[in-house]
Amino acid sequence: MDRPGRILLVEDSQTQALRLQLLLEPEGHQVVWASGAEPAIAELDRRLPDLIVLDYYLPDMRGDELCREIRRNVNTRHVPILLLTIDQAEGAEQRGLSGADDYLLKTAEADVLLGRIRSLLRASRSPVSIAGGGDSLFGCPRLLAIDDSPTYLLHLAGELRGENYRVEEAPGGPQGLERLAREQFDGVLVDLVMPGLDGIAVCQRISELRRTMENPPVVMMLTSRETKEDMARGLEAGADDFVSKSNDLAVLKARLRALLRRKFFQQENRRILEELKNKELEAERARAQAAEVRAALAEELAGANRSLEEVNRRLKQAQMNLVQSEKMASLGQLVAGIAHEINNPLAFVLTNLFTIEREAERVDAAEPPLDQERRRRVGKIRARLGDMREGLERVRDLVADLRTFSRLDASKFKTIDIRESIDSVLRFLQHKMADRIAVEKRYGPRTQLDCYAGQLNQVLMNVLANAIDAIDGAGTVTITTGEGDGRFTISIRDTGKGVPEEIRHRIFDPFFTTKPVGQGVGLGLAISYSIMQTHGGSIDVLAPEDGGTEFLIQIPLGLEASYDTPGD
Repeated sequence: MDRPGRILLVEDSQTQALRLQLLLEPEGHQVVWASGAEPAIAELDRRLPDLIVLDYYLPDMRGDELCREIRRNVNTRHVPILLLTIDQAEGAEQRGLSGADDYLLKTAEADVLLGRIRSLLRASRSPVSIAGGGDSLFGCPRLLAIDDSPTYLLHLAGELRGENYRVEEAPGGPQGLERLAREQFDGVLVDLVMPGLDGIAVCQRISELRRTMENPPVVMMLTSRETKEDMARGLEAGADDFVSKSNDLAVLKARLRALLRRKFFQQENRRILEELKNKELEAERARAQAAEVRAALAEELAGANRSLEEVNRRLKQAQMNLVQSEKMASLGQLVAGIAHEINNPLAFVLTNLFTIEREAERVDAAEPPLDQERRRRVGKIRARLGDMREGLERVRDLVADLRTFSRLDASKFKTIDIRESIDSVLRFLQHKMADRIAVEKRYGPRTQLDCYAGQLNQVLMNVLANAIDAIDGAGTVTITTGEGDGRFTISIRDTGKGVPEEIRHRIFDPFFTTKPVGQGVGLGLAISYSIMQTHGGSIDVLAPEDGGTEFLIQIPLGLEASYDTPGD
């Protein structure tokens, strides 16, 4: 079944246009009406139709002139044109076919008009190869004439050869179809009525052959009896045009020239489309290659950026560690100097205090015994001396704890008593806890741990200080130590408000802090995380079910001194 098409109807008479619309639209065709040449050209610029049905006499331009105008445009010249006219004067058909693909009187029967339109639409959609025979249309088109009349064949071939056609005769019968199947022709002329052979059947067979050909020929049916029934049957069977043998051969030549010109335009259009397609494919390949190059460059750039970000992160970490190390070293030097200055007079006072206590003890035990009042006074003096000793010893312990935390050998790998380290840090933070924070210690049996002492003290200080700050009002900090799976574990848990889940993954990021401005810079936990990495261990933040926060510090047992300290 032939598919309906989009038809541009160029007709200045609204009555004629309506008549043709009523004829074509029930067949499924979409009809677009233009009242003259200018509206028709504007419509062609908007959208190309499948067929143009054109009135010969238009108010602004003759139909053949408009045909030539359409043919000059490379975008529209392949569109088939059917020219309609009421002019029956001699030579009118030849003039009409000078640019059109077919020519028909307006007085023609509706079946003939519909048959012509179906033939033109079918031909415009037929696949045409651009490889074979296109240029021959300008040189010497090759035609096959199938007719059982040698006289007519001879006359026809002679006339067409004079027009630079190469005509090869084939008698009516299977021989002609066999030649058509194995050889390439630009056009076929078929007699409708041949003894023992129906021209309609031949035309149908040619239509079947054309579906498999790379360069299918145009088909013109010839008949000695021109009836509308024969014409409709021939066009329906696949013929591209229908010419009576009784007509002047000039009409046949004009119609044949129009058919071949249409074929050439189709070939040219497909060739151009193929070239554009190839160019588009080349452009697409070029774009794909460019995209691959861009993707590769983007990947390289992304890799370089990742490397740069990693180097930048390490640099920031090294800077933080260096600042912290310098700060700890300065603090250690300061504490060492202060401790030295305090220890000298402290030792002197403690020595003299020991002498005074010993003399007071002798006085109390002197003979004869002292009276009751004097013994009471000596006892009071000895009690005050005991209080003084306790105070001085607390000063001595505080200085020792401060030196333990900020010792000058902080970067050295050594074995420490973990309980002593935790206790020294707690004493150092006693002023923050006062009486509102209770500390529960749940130490395991292991007391010795190999590590970088100063750095581990720094981690304990940061985590314990955060635990204390997280508690509003009274609360408890629980410190638990233990071992398992080759690791020493320190758990520091508080009863504070806890860490929200949405920020828990950022808590070890440098400069991230939840404290108010001026109370924290967000480096303590980041440095602690780095120190644990240096030890080959880990530090994690957990959210206990009963509230608060728990920091879990894990250090490998049997750690060797091959690890680099932060900031080294």
